Amino acid sequence: MVSRIRRWLFAGLLSFSCATTPKPPEKTEAPPPVAPRLEKMREPLEVLPLELFFSGVHGVASSSESVTIRNTGDQSVAVSDLVIVGSQAATFKLTDRPALPILLRPSLSVTVSVGFAPPADAEPGVHRARLRIVRPADDDGPPCDMSALVTKGTDLASEPPVQQILDTLGYAPEKALATPAASDADGQGLSGLFQHAKPGNVGLYVVARYSQDEVSSYGTYSVQNGKLVTKPMGTIAKGHNQTLNPELEGEGQTSFDPGETAFGIFVKLPKRTLYSEDKRNSEAAKHAMRIYPLRSRGGAQVPDALLVVVDEDGDGDFQDYVFTLVNVKPAQ
Repeated sequence: MVSRIRRWLFAGLLSFSCATTPKPPEKTEAPPPVAPRLEKMREPLEVLPLELFFSGVHGVASSSESVTIRNTGDQSVAVSDLVIVGSQAATFKLTDRPALPILLRPSLSVTVSVGFAPPADAEPGVHRARLRIVRPADDDGPPCDMSALVTKGTDLASEPPVQQILDTLGYAPEKALATPAASDADGQGLSGLFQHAKPGNVGLYVVARYSQDEVSSYGTYSVQNGKLVTKPMGTIAKGHNQTLNPELEGEGQTSFDPGETAFGIFVKLPKRTLYSEDKRNSEAAKHAMRIYPLRSRGGAQVPDALLVVVDEDGDGDFQDYVFTLVNVKPAQ
């Protein structure tokens, strides 16, 4: 019986002679429209450097630094204006400004000079501003950040604390160096000997000096066949004793390959030499150097990098010399 009914229904559907009306197909909803895929367009303007660092006495203008703006895209880019913005913009000024507006064609660049000119009433401390690239479409180009360390004089009493030095340079202030007492109680943050973290060159940079204006040099040392062997890397130019990133005399060296040898750092002064290992220093300058992990301004540890701060006269300020070491780790 069931078989006959199926055959009857099938035949009726084929001949469209079925007495019953077939059930219409269910109405299905149209799929939602696919949202257009938005891809972030590559920024056509490249700004170098990304950050500038200055230091000096309020009321005294210093030399300028250059910023290059290059069109790395495949279409021309219009630049309407270049302005320094921020609550402390008055600390900086454009000293060599190109004619604007300008149309930068692909692969072409324009250079602007930024000077450090803190007013006489500028508050000592860290000052920040930003170079803004204004474009007609209300779409700014990438900025260049500017940081400056303003002091009230060049005498020893006017020297900035090491916390401000690190903050200006974009590093997190080391809590253990907040006060002389804390740094002394902290002891030596890390071992005074180092080795490379990865095969290849190690970078050694003097990023600040706030001490007496005397000839001083620095470099590395190691123990070979029981003897202390020193390798000078640079001599800080006279007159660059109260500044960030002091200039070096002649051809200073910023990197070297230590191989598998453990090494330390020394600073040679007219009457004595200071070492990163406490045991090599005289009793009067026993704790001359402190070593800590280098951290970015946000607090993240910079991979394979260390901070070395030096106190040459025993007053506990640890900002007479400030070094950064790259591609290193404490020696095992």
